[in-house]
Amino acid sequence: MTDATPTITCGARVRPQPEAHRRAGRLAAALVARGISRGERVVVMLRNDIEFLEVSLAIAACGANPVPVNTRWQATEVAHVLRDCGARLVIAHTEFIGRIERAVASTGVDTPVLEVAMPAEMLGEGGFDRALAKLTDRHPTLDDWIDAQPEPLGHLDGAIADSLGLIYTSGTTGTPKGVARERMTPHQLLSIAGATAQRIGLSPGARMLVAGPLYHTSPNALAVLALRMGADITIMPRWHAERFLQLIAEQRITLAKVVPTMLSRLLSLPVAVRDRYDISSLTHLIHSAAPCPPAVKRAAIDWFGDALIEFYGCTEAGTITWIGAREWLAHPGSVGRGVDGSAAVVADEHGIALPTGEVGRVFVRGADYWPNFTYLHQAESPGPLPGFITVGDTGYLDADGYLYLTGRSSEIVIAGGVNIYPAEIEAAISALDGVEDVAAFGIPDPGDLGETVAAHIVPRPGATVTAAEVRARLTGQLADYKVPAEIRIVTELPRDESGKVYKRQLRAHYT
Repeated sequence: MTDATPTITCGARVRPQPEAHRRAGRLAAALVARGISRGERVVVMLRNDIEFLEVSLAIAACGANPVPVNTRWQATEVAHVLRDCGARLVIAHTEFIGRIERAVASTGVDTPVLEVAMPAEMLGEGGFDRALAKLTDRHPTLDDWIDAQPEPLGHLDGAIADSLGLIYTSGTTGTPKGVARERMTPHQLLSIAGATAQRIGLSPGARMLVAGPLYHTSPNALAVLALRMGADITIMPRWHAERFLQLIAEQRITLAKVVPTMLSRLLSLPVAVRDRYDISSLTHLIHSAAPCPPAVKRAAIDWFGDALIEFYGCTEAGTITWIGAREWLAHPGSVGRGVDGSAAVVADEHGIALPTGEVGRVFVRGADYWPNFTYLHQAESPGPLPGFITVGDTGYLDADGYLYLTGRSSEIVIAGGVNIYPAEIEAAISALDGVEDVAAFGIPDPGDLGETVAAHIVPRPGATVTAAEVRARLTGQLADYKVPAEIRIVTELPRDESGKVYKRQLRAHYT
């Protein structure tokens, strides 16, 4: 290995990328030898580690579909995906083997399981139980299969296109849905890769930090693209704010992908801690996946400057809008405008476009090169706007065509017939001193209004936040019916690692 050889780093482990590609090729040969063929599905339940990327490459190399699942899911949730996609194989870290075995048993289908060892270096870096380094010995291991194949699988024409046929939504607002994409042409593949790389600053000389979970679409797609392009990759097994800054400084990271919750937790670090690390190498800090409170976004721009870039998109239609730091300052609160033929329209439930500034359903259309899709095992019903879909977001457009999100249609609070948008309340509370995180949502009203607003608030470390103080600060800033009737100060919110809040879990406390 020379200094120019790109690597994958996770904790104390550093693997040259040519070696990772060879291991992936040998694993692909093992998959084919065991009957895994084009279009078939392989469920992947792994923590962030080098092997996650090798497994992703291997499955794609033989034209099968990798189906990553959330490491927080329990056996019933995993079983749903196993049944829904007809999984031929499950590849899982030792930590999840028991959960996978229960899920497989509940399906009634004897799906084979491949166990992946959890190296001590990854466990130590992520702060996990070191006892997880001991294999269960109940299933063949990833290294067993790789060692059994002396030669990697040869190139299969069209395998990558075949491998991108299925991906699941996050499931934060309901049961995850399988999004089955049309097979992409070479032009589509190259257009998506080229446009993405250009906007996120990805090139063979880039140095990427993977801070989010690789089971989530965006970190996964960007990391695999970086690996194919030969960019250096550093993987965080688990998010930690100060460690994030330390890795940027140590590895001279140029590119990282985060979510708004991560930005807020970075801003919770004392200034003395932030100043300890040289982050001048960072040219692109991308965020997405959840609305970013304007107060958090403005403070992040003050810190990271032009490096901060946001996009909005969905599993079904890909990336819809982009917005840079300077654009955002001119259109504060926006998630940007459509690019490459993508578009967002705000309309009522009948598909009639609404005037500028009026809140309605957000309908989106993918870029010119984005493939069509259907939902797996679900009958299609045409939407009111031909060529556009809605995934449940609400928002409005300004006079320049910039999109602003106000929440999800399923999360709108209806109090006495009046629509209340949680994002407005969350933005106001996030701007208060000492607030790190907040979720606003509807709960049953004890009177005759139907619903009222509740808010759960996480204070920044060392800060004191009280319900009375919050109400006093919001009074006069928000209409009285928007001021939360119920405020709880909590230590954390039930977010998935991609930053989305499980609001149905919060509402369950009040039903």
